[in-house]
Amino acid sequence: MCNMKNIPFLLALALAAAPVLAAETPATTRDRLVLQQARALRPALPAGAAPTATDDGAAPALKPALRLLPPAERPVEIHDRLAPSAVPEKAPRVALTLDACMGRFDQNLIDFLIRNRVHATIFATRRWLVHNPQGVALIKSHLDLFDVEDHGANHVPAVIGADKRVYGIRGEPDVTHLKYEVDGGARAITTYIGVTPHWYRDATAEYDAQSLAEIAKMGYKIAGFSVNADEGATLPKAAIEARLKGATDGDVIIAHMNRPQSDTAQGLSAGIQYLLAKGFV
Repeated sequence: MCNMKNIPFLLALALAAAPVLAAETPATTRDRLVLQQARALRPALPAGAAPTATDDGAAPALKPALRLLPPAERPVEIHDRLAPSAVPEKAPRVALTLDACMGRFDQNLIDFLIRNRVHATIFATRRWLVHNPQGVALIKSHLDLFDVEDHGANHVPAVIGADKRVYGIRGEPDVTHLKYEVDGGARAITTYIGVTPHWYRDATAEYDAQSLAEIAKMGYKIAGFSVNADEGATLPKAAIEARLKGATDGDVIIAHMNRPQSDTAQGLSAGIQYLLAKGFV
């Protein structure tokens, strides 16, 4: 399985039948990978329509929205896939990404990846890095397997406006706060891990148009996904395993490594073992 380091990408600017604008950078990996991105509309919740996130990073239960925002104001969810290899006989590939939002360190999951030499891209917040020195030390000792990228300073959705929320989580009041969130996360990664991040994933993985533009100006690429393996570390083992078993060549998997009390480690371990046995890399 591959990570997302130095991967060139294509960005689709609309939902369907839109021209694709190339924004490639030189490939430095042995295999030239192309990341295709598309945005999927998700309704934003008005203030008070859903509970806030818990301190351990659990995804809040979603209540029905009382109203839908106009399409231009709705946040979008970025969907990424790795392009199939140009060489037909190449093994199928998936990219594993793990969010370290808040909460604790799922050592069972990381130990499994290390034992099986499975690569992953970790999106860590400053809050997680500060409160999990044991996890930080283990990741730093295995940077041959793990890339560490920016998940923000305080795990705030990239939607701008005093009344904007995603899944009940309050967004940024203005652009200044958005920049602080992105830069604060990046500086923490450099301080704690010793690397410079180039990818950004916000809390909830949804973004409004203004935030997407500002993050791009800051020089970051947005990291999406195509398979949501654990729904914020809330799914049971069997469901997580089933989602991974359904992965296909080019999928980008999102899961979580900040809730060791969840079934994520067991479900991912079983699903990854299945993919490895099927010849995925």
